[in-house]
Amino acid sequence: MAHPGTVGYGENLWANSWAMDNLTEAVTGAPLSWWSEKDDCPILANNLQVTPEVFDKCGHMTPMAWSHTTQIGCGIQLCPAQDWCSGWNPPCYNTTLISCNYYNPTNDAGNTLIYDKGNPCSKDSDCDYYANSKCDTSCGLCKAPLNATDPHKQPKN
Repeated sequence: MAHPGTVGYGENLWANSWAMDNLTEAVTGAPLSWWSEKDDCPILANNLQVTPEVFDKCGHMTPMAWSHTTQIGCGIQLCPAQDWCSGWNPPCYNTTLISCNYYNPTNDAGNTLIYDKGNPCSKDSDCDYYANSKCDTSCGLCKAPLNATDPHKQPKN
């Protein structure tokens, strides 16, 4: 498996080589495994920069947590045994692949903040980074509209 390197998108890939009891186990297992990187992630409460060192240790977790990730899409594929797991003991008979793509991913080379410190939102007018964002008062987070573009980021060609 390889990342396509599409401009403006990040991707997490996950595969297992054992039979899954159900797809729910795979669909929840992949993001949980990516998120578990937070336990070894060298991001400090007083320094929220995603440096190359941070990205090396928790590059799957950071696009999930980065405040500027506005869209996510995932796909799942069930495959027969793959060449990459031949000769394993116990042998792999099936492979489950999951790919999740993130729009506006963490810039692993730019020392980007994972999020800006601030107070939780309490009303829509608190959410002014993306136009037409709404405040979800149940969690204090701003939710950008589906077609949001980052007003502070130069377009890439």
